[in-house]
Amino acid sequence: MTALESRFDEVDWSLMEATLGAFVSAWDEDGLPPAIAEYLEEFSPAVRIAAAVELIKLDLEQRWQRGLRRVIEDYFAEIPELDGAVPPELLFEEYHTRKLAGDVVSPSEFFQRFPNQSSALAELFRVDPQLHTTLVVGTSHISRLDLQPGETIDDFDLLLRVGQGAFATVFLARQRSLQRIVAVKVSADEGSEPQTLAQLDHDNIIRVYDQRLVPERRLRLLYMQYAAGGTLARILHTLRSVPRTEWSGREYLRALDRGLEERGESPPAESALRRKIAAMTWAQVVGWLGTQLAGALDYAHRRGVLHRDLKPANVLLTAEGLPKLADFNISFASQLEGTTAEDHFGGSVAYMSPEQLEACNPRHDREPSSLDGRSDLYSLGVVVWELLMGDRPFLDPIQGPRWGTRLEQMTVLRRGGPRFDAITPLVEVDAPGMDDVLRQCLAANPAERFATGRALAFALESCLHPELHRLLTGPNYGWKLQARLAPLFAVITTTILPNAVAAVFNFLYNRGEIIERVPDALPTFMRIQSIINLIAFPAGASCAWWLAGSVAKATSVDQTGPLSPELLVTQRKRCLELGHLAAMVSLTLWVIAAPIYPISLHLMRGSVPIEVYATFIASLVLCGLIAMAYPFFGVTMIAVRSFYPPLLRWETVTRADVSHLERLGRMTWVYLFLAASVPMLSVVCLVLCGQDRRFALVALAAGGLVGFGIAISAFRWIQRDLELLIAALSREDRS
Repeated sequence: MTALESRFDEVDWSLMEATLGAFVSAWDEDGLPPAIAEYLEEFSPAVRIAAAVELIKLDLEQRWQRGLRRVIEDYFAEIPELDGAVPPELLFEEYHTRKLAGDVVSPSEFFQRFPNQSSALAELFRVDPQLHTTLVVGTSHISRLDLQPGETIDDFDLLLRVGQGAFATVFLARQRSLQRIVAVKVSADEGSEPQTLAQLDHDNIIRVYDQRLVPERRLRLLYMQYAAGGTLARILHTLRSVPRTEWSGREYLRALDRGLEERGESPPAESALRRKIAAMTWAQVVGWLGTQLAGALDYAHRRGVLHRDLKPANVLLTAEGLPKLADFNISFASQLEGTTAEDHFGGSVAYMSPEQLEACNPRHDREPSSLDGRSDLYSLGVVVWELLMGDRPFLDPIQGPRWGTRLEQMTVLRRGGPRFDAITPLVEVDAPGMDDVLRQCLAANPAERFATGRALAFALESCLHPELHRLLTGPNYGWKLQARLAPLFAVITTTILPNAVAAVFNFLYNRGEIIERVPDALPTFMRIQSIINLIAFPAGASCAWWLAGSVAKATSVDQTGPLSPELLVTQRKRCLELGHLAAMVSLTLWVIAAPIYPISLHLMRGSVPIEVYATFIASLVLCGLIAMAYPFFGVTMIAVRSFYPPLLRWETVTRADVSHLERLGRMTWVYLFLAASVPMLSVVCLVLCGQDRRFALVALAAGGLVGFGIAISAFRWIQRDLELLIAALSREDRS
């Protein structure tokens, strides 16, 4: 392997980042060209040329922006080993740098200067990508931009340069006509970014006010909301000077404030948002940032807008730390007339999904139009990983013999997936489940990723609430697992057990009444009791089987195939109704049995004392309450904790789901009152009845108090689970 084909290890990467930062700072501070050779002294021979190439790219950009003409051959004296080993990508970098600066340049010039590179250059010029940080197809001539802070253009006084890239420069400016501070992005008059951004009005997307054109210079002035906090890339750069173990919400705010002070701005006063961030661990900060950005992407995607260049440098921050997605200059808005996915297609290769790399690769037949929002979500996964770890998940090759070869190597790396060993310990306490979220985000197959930004936002949000995460991760131990493995058995057993207890009490109580008042009717009573129980319990079990069957089948969807969103909503509703249905089935059977007992006894024996009728009614009312309340709490707890989580697909959540959860919450109060009625009615009966029946009623009252205590505990658990679910599903609707 040659030096040009070498890859940086982690130490080289860290050294390269520090070197590039120092090199740019030297340009900004002195305004004079730094000596590249001085910045290469610490690099090993194996990576010296690769490091030199990256420094030359920056040097070319800085020189041509300042009107200091220089070409590749001019570097040979300073870096002799580069002569004869110039990578074609560096030649192409010169081409684009000069083109962006307004120089008259053509591909034929490079074929003449470097005939040995003609084959590789032909491949690159055929695709025409910008290789500095972004791949873009379709860029046209850009007029020379020599604007400086202190100048005025159109309606704007340029105050400070706050950002600069290959295609645009962003200034902090004062708009004269409205006397307000704005950010002005100066770029070539091309693309559909203003039309794209005009569609978007979201708290986590930079708001564009309007645009102005400067026809004589072929420039576009896009003025927009100013985000004083700088970029997320700048925050990362600052945090890397702090030990990774000390990263936290407070360090995030310190880095933010340091950037504000460097730009001559004062940090804002304490606010609820800053207090919230300050209290977060780093994993929680990352989860919160990811949640905000996922919501912004979902909002854009549902309006037909793909970003396609998501990276920390394109995430702006307010002075309070709120992230805002920016730089849609290579996005694609499907709803804009006359635009196609190929227009200004590209993205930053380090953050690209495998399919986007393939679409950029001239050797691959994938079309840009085949990409969808899941590619953006992959890029967001890379950003979240980089925020957590301080480094990106893939160690991409710095140089290679051909651009297409490098893209193929990068694609292979992504399809192999990153290692998650180091991620899990960072999140398992403060943001449990975030490693699983990242694993799904970075899945090589788009079908295995989150289907929507909203689904990703919900998943990240749940990681910030350990209680909610434990509820949603599904049953993986104890009774929750057993209920999931045998859902029908769990529902039927939980329904039958309270009914069996009530049936035993009913039998013993009424048997005593019969023996005392009409002893000769005991054989008839026993036959009636046997017949009713032999019919009622199988009937109740069959009803429970039928009512719970579809929900039980839906919880096994991972084995039977995916359900449609509509069917998932329906099954979630049925799942939440299972406890109520179990109670209604039980009550129905007791209501039917209530008149059958005395009527059958009357028909089979003859007249029965009126006291016997009253006894049957009183006992059946109490048993009916037992049969209603306790199956409800038992089945509902199983449904909410074991059945509901597997049915919850975030991308299918609707407002109806929240209504169903709220309705169940109200219903639990009704059943709690019914559970409390058992001991209360038993006490009333104790007062009204004779001494001979007190033992049974005392036992019932005591049992009712124990049951009510169990119902109270179940009520609290269910209410807490419902509160967590309602809070999660009721997050700001990003429609």
